[in-house]
Amino acid sequence: MKIIMGADPAGFDLKNAIKENLLKKGYEITDIDPDTPVLFQDAAVAVARGVQSGAYERGIAICGTGVGISMAANKVKGIRACVCSEPYYAALCESVYQARRAKAVNNTNVLCMGGFIIGHEMGIEMANAWLEAEHMSGLTPEMAAIVEKEYDQLVEFEKT
Repeated sequence: MKIIMGADPAGFDLKNAIKENLLKKGYEITDIDPDTPVLFQDAAVAVARGVQSGAYERGIAICGTGVGISMAANKVKGIRACVCSEPYYAALCESVYQARRAKAVNNTNVLCMGGFIIGHEMGIEMANAWLEAEHMSGLTPEMAAIVEKEYDQLVEFEKT
């Protein structure tokens, strides 16, 4: 799987820890800022556009709280940066459960985290759970029908 990653100064160390783990697991990683962190909005747009273009299957973007980078990433058409509370507005993931469900239920394609909030080990576990999750996996048939309808509505909404 091809993954694009980026971070601002507050998320730089967490990004590097996650990247090191993912490289060991055999993922193909493109790091938009391997040596020097960039502004959160620049990282968000670069990661989101990489996924939007189809060059990368998923992206990981990290800033201090995760909020700014997820809001900026979600401004790019076709990007569904991880969502934790509101169904179609970006926030951030702060647990392995949220990361897994963000893919299984919301079919997110960009994982956003906060370097001030998430420790390295937790971030690694969250990224692993999110990357291993599949859309609609582990849902009851009733919940899958609801999620499918909501997802279809979101796709239609993106067209406007």
